[in-house]
Amino acid sequence: MVEGQEAALAVALGQPGTVFRYVDTFGVTEQAYPADAQHLNRPNGLFIDSSNNLYVVEEYGARMLKYRTSDGFNLLSIGTAGLNLTDGYVFSSPKDVAVDGSGNIWVVDEHRAVQYDSNGTYQQQVGDWWSESDNTHFNTPRGVAFDTTERMYVSDEWNHRVQVYTFVSGTPVYSTTIGVTGEPGGDNIHFNRPAQIVLDSSDRLFVADVENFRVQRCTYTTSWSCTTFHGTGSEGNGPNELSWAYGLGKDGSGNIYIADTGNARVKKCDSGGNCTTFASGLDGPPDVAVDSSGNAYISYWGDCTIRKYNSGGSFVDVFAGTAGVPYEPDTTRLNAPWGIAVASEGSIYVTENRGYRLIKLNAAGPQQWVIGEAGVWDVDNAHFGDWWAGPEGNLAIDAAGRIFVPDTANHRVQIFNPNGSYFTRMGVTRESGNDNAHFDCPAGVAISPVNGDIYVVDRCNQRIQVFTSSRVYKATLGVTDQTGSDNVHFNWPWGVAVDASGKIYVADTANYRVQKCTLSGSSGTCTTFAGVTGEWGDDFGHLDSPSAVAIDRTGRVYVADQWNNRIQVFDASGAYLTTIGGEWGTSTGEMRGAAGVALDSAGNVYVTDRGNHRIQKFALGVPRWVQVNLNAFGDRSNDGIASLAGFGSYLYAGTWNYDAGGQLWRRGSAWTAVTTDGFGNSYNVGIDHLIEFNGKLYAGTWADEVNGGEVWRSSNGTDWEQVVWDGFEDPTNAEVFRFAAFNNQLYASTWSYTDTHGAEIWRSSTGNSGSWTQLVANGFGDANNSGVSSFEEFNSYLYAGTNNGVTGGEVWRTHDGTTWIQVNTDGFGTASNLAASSFAVFDGYLYTGTYNSDTGGEVWRCQGCDNSDWQKVVNNGFGKADNRNVDSLVAFGDFLYAGTYNPITGMEIWRTTDGTTWEQVNPDGFGDSNNWAPYRDNSVIVFGNRLFIGTVNLAHGGEVWLYLDKQIYLPLILKYY
Repeated sequence: MVEGQEAALAVALGQPGTVFRYVDTFGVTEQAYPADAQHLNRPNGLFIDSSNNLYVVEEYGARMLKYRTSDGFNLLSIGTAGLNLTDGYVFSSPKDVAVDGSGNIWVVDEHRAVQYDSNGTYQQQVGDWWSESDNTHFNTPRGVAFDTTERMYVSDEWNHRVQVYTFVSGTPVYSTTIGVTGEPGGDNIHFNRPAQIVLDSSDRLFVADVENFRVQRCTYTTSWSCTTFHGTGSEGNGPNELSWAYGLGKDGSGNIYIADTGNARVKKCDSGGNCTTFASGLDGPPDVAVDSSGNAYISYWGDCTIRKYNSGGSFVDVFAGTAGVPYEPDTTRLNAPWGIAVASEGSIYVTENRGYRLIKLNAAGPQQWVIGEAGVWDVDNAHFGDWWAGPEGNLAIDAAGRIFVPDTANHRVQIFNPNGSYFTRMGVTRESGNDNAHFDCPAGVAISPVNGDIYVVDRCNQRIQVFTSSRVYKATLGVTDQTGSDNVHFNWPWGVAVDASGKIYVADTANYRVQKCTLSGSSGTCTTFAGVTGEWGDDFGHLDSPSAVAIDRTGRVYVADQWNNRIQVFDASGAYLTTIGGEWGTSTGEMRGAAGVALDSAGNVYVTDRGNHRIQKFALGVPRWVQVNLNAFGDRSNDGIASLAGFGSYLYAGTWNYDAGGQLWRRGSAWTAVTTDGFGNSYNVGIDHLIEFNGKLYAGTWADEVNGGEVWRSSNGTDWEQVVWDGFEDPTNAEVFRFAAFNNQLYASTWSYTDTHGAEIWRSSTGNSGSWTQLVANGFGDANNSGVSSFEEFNSYLYAGTNNGVTGGEVWRTHDGTTWIQVNTDGFGTASNLAASSFAVFDGYLYTGTYNSDTGGEVWRCQGCDNSDWQKVVNNGFGKADNRNVDSLVAFGDFLYAGTYNPITGMEIWRTTDGTTWEQVNPDGFGDSNNWAPYRDNSVIVFGNRLFIGTVNLAHGGEVWLYLDKQIYLPLILKYY
């Protein structure tokens, strides 16, 4: 096919022609930097156990490390360096660590407390990744400690409380709350952002009450009561005052140590609250721990070290970490990439939000140069950021090739020459302001292709500042220092782009929308281009924290929809075209925070996948394939194309939709909806199969064990009547999964949602209501045959394939519909072949594909098919175990085609001319790993002498693909419809 012909075909078929496939990754997925124990990235909480082992959590490094204090030897590490997530072995900004009396390690991080055994094996957790104020959740827990009776205490910072738990059979059970949930206060029954906690030998609880600038001591008699142990309640640097004191420690003599963070010192207090300065001149210490000899270990958060002091408060040495070096980078990894731009010759520029660097890559990915030091912030021209923020927002490149970098925390835009040398800046370094010479946390830059004007997202000033190409102030969009949801205001904007006509697009982040603006004089007017003001969502009409915008040469608009983990693509009028990504994960095409988006001169799309520490590259189109529907027919809830069929001159597609019920669409000159509510019953979540029989189109539905599958039919495709109810009067027949026409009768199989009986097969000569007769009950006598998922006629027999998760899939056949014989060994000799999923007849053989999640799906074939001549022709998922199921088989032209279920890299389509030699004919998942599979044989058909395949796609909905197997010219295409 000549270049451009696929797009022309797409237009002829009435679909948008906008499909992007995954091409490449820059960076290393889930790896921000190499991990070692000699570097610490912002160490925070500390704990010393009874064996004098020191435990450290890295807030930015997202790890827990255990060291032997006698020699500094690293004994244990939990977590992945720089990877901020929350699962059993990955942390998100951990704050504190403690060890209970049984040697279990407890770490508090984003909204949870997590337990590991002494070897670092995950055990359990309290709380989850979201914040709540009930007694099983937290909102940013900051400290954890245990008393002598093994009660656990967790300081719940933003719920302004300390939660107490007892243990029942090793499981933490809520006991009581100290403080008032959700209420900050300065009296003795309230806290205001409690941080680290310790308990003395009398089980008195000490709480660093940060914003009350005090340490509270709480005791229990019949209830908990608290009094001020140290601090005046007002911030200061005097002998009795504290400034943002986060950390607490204790020694064996009952002394309490206070990490007085804002005053750069540690205080030592006796049991009566008499305090002296233990050590001063420190680097913002967030915590302190003391060993049995009285040596104090102090975390230097900004310096990225743990420093050891003797019992007299004198510095001994750097115990762990490397001063001023949070980690050593390499030339392949990226640390939370955010801003991105691509130069005309293909060079890629990217900023690291956590790495504090600007990196230039060539078009193939290797690094060319770097500005900044890994993880180090500063104010000079060769550094970026501050402790609270690295560079945020998209970059821009002007006509001279200069790179504009929003240096967010330094309140400036840094400009560099293409060779990496410093050119100049905009704004005033480390000086925020709201006049036209200042910025307040700038977070994105764009250059107008019309006149070179510079647009800066002045995020904390709630505006877009416009400058001439000479950096002279010109205009303001938005109202300075005012948020709002009308068309005059922005609400924490993050991205900006300008199209070829000078129209401005603003990612108005906290309003969940993109505004399209026209500049007029010193201001402008805006209207909503995409999203719904004030409403977030994951359907195609909504956005969730849009962070960047880009525009290609055709006027398509690309929106980095950050927390929907996707790029939304619209035409110039704002009509939805397609989605790139859309699923949280690490596979290609999945994302964890789509922060930035840019395009190169060829139309390739680059996405900074911030949480995965990588850039993903996508290209327009899929060679030899065309998507012929809008994703999910425009309804994000259509998770998959469950069925395809031709009826008359129309192509029909059935979906599954858990929200409103399965939908049925048909295609003549354009796709139109036949039903969007499961034939009026939302329990019909899917339309499993479609078949033409005696001039009528039949549809089998997927419901549940309460309502049962149904059968509907139509003579014209638009008016439908029901002919089977309630799973053939047994609602546990939850799905009418598959049809077959055999010997002038219509057969229907069920999927059983109960363990009391297996799948059933029914038939009718007319299809009328009340005319159906049961042929097979209870899964051919085995209730473990839960579903009959495939039928095929071959050599005057009807073959049926089962799902059996116990002994393996079975193949049965009949010549009359009443007498059935099993014609394979269960699972073809292995129970891990869970199903005979698909059938096809090709070149004198019957083929069947299996579901094998252990080693990959298989393909078997036979000619006599009496259980004597089965031959395996595909093993181990075509050489890839992730191809777990050969979901579909179909003969088309001179080839047999097979489609696989692959939830890792996406479905694959293979073909053969002889049954034994196979070739793959699609890129994995059609370039999108979220395209997991066809829905068995049900969504693969030949219609109008073309091959169509429907996909399951949980990221952005089911897709229908057409295979362009030979040279095709538009005059020939039109006759198929």
